[in-house]
Amino acid sequence: MQSSQSPMFWSFPAGSLLATRIRISVFFPLLFLVLLFRLDAQVALAVAGILLVSTLLHELLGHVLIARYTGGSGNEVLLWPVGGLAYVQPANTFTSQFFTAAGGPLVNLIICIAFLPTILWVDGGTRAFNPFVLPIAEFSAAWFEEFLILVFFINWLSVLVNLLPIYPLDGGRMLEACLIGHGAVLERKRLCLNIGTIAAIILSAIGLMFDNVWAVFLASLLLVLNVLETVNVQFGESFDDSFMGYDFSQGYTSLERSSSQTGVARKSFWARRREAREAKKAQHLAEQRQREAEQLDALLDKVHHHGIAALTPHERKFLDRTSKNLRTKDS
Repeated sequence: MQSSQSPMFWSFPAGSLLATRIRISVFFPLLFLVLLFRLDAQVALAVAGILLVSTLLHELLGHVLIARYTGGSGNEVLLWPVGGLAYVQPANTFTSQFFTAAGGPLVNLIICIAFLPTILWVDGGTRAFNPFVLPIAEFSAAWFEEFLILVFFINWLSVLVNLLPIYPLDGGRMLEACLIGHGAVLERKRLCLNIGTIAAIILSAIGLMFDNVWAVFLASLLLVLNVLETVNVQFGESFDDSFMGYDFSQGYTSLERSSSQTGVARKSFWARRREAREAKKAQHLAEQRQREAEQLDALLDKVHHHGIAALTPHERKFLDRTSKNLRTKDS
């Protein structure tokens, strides 16, 4: 499966922060419409906003910055309704591999700890510990306290979901990092996928038991991703290492001691997209320089036959600017 063609990566740019490009999935507006249909409008708006900000902090502070701090790199995140996709390359150490994955849930946990006193103090605040029931149906006069309960609930839910040992969630990535050095790469991958498939089935069963459509949807999505990945691994064509997560390809190459991988490593979706943008930019610059060179030749020919006075003010300005650029390059 080519991730560059996958609808899962459809998104639009949303600026940059901390030297990291931010993109928002087109599924976020769709999620907001679903929330508006199922929830009170004010609660739906609050849930969508909290989820967007929490996901941004999860990806930016938890994954990108920790990857950089531990010797890796990261420069782009894609915010998804059920989590984020961070293009990061952890360093070739277990510490970087593990904590790059663990950093996201850790950020959400820190937010939960910060709001814990409020949750314990407010009447009914402990309902936020139940991940299967939204604690606030609609805002009352005590809307600010209820908003804080929602902040705790969404971040608590993010911690629980991302610690599930299901690929490509952070828990699955942490499990995969813990298995580095034990068996071949594909063997570890298959083990993680098998564990993830079983965990997704269990989560789906729990969702059905509690009649929770969100848990069933999430479990079904994760199950499909695990099955697709398992099929591709069986045929030796696994998804890019950055598919729905982090680019661990460099770490795997250097940390692998017990076996060698065959074939040429495939570049991640983000790396290919960045190269395509740079190539397009270089092509545009080359075409612009070619047009300027042709225009300069035409003006010089005009000056040669009719003199400098024949040039229009615009042509003379272009000639002066181009000549200045050429002198700058020569110097």
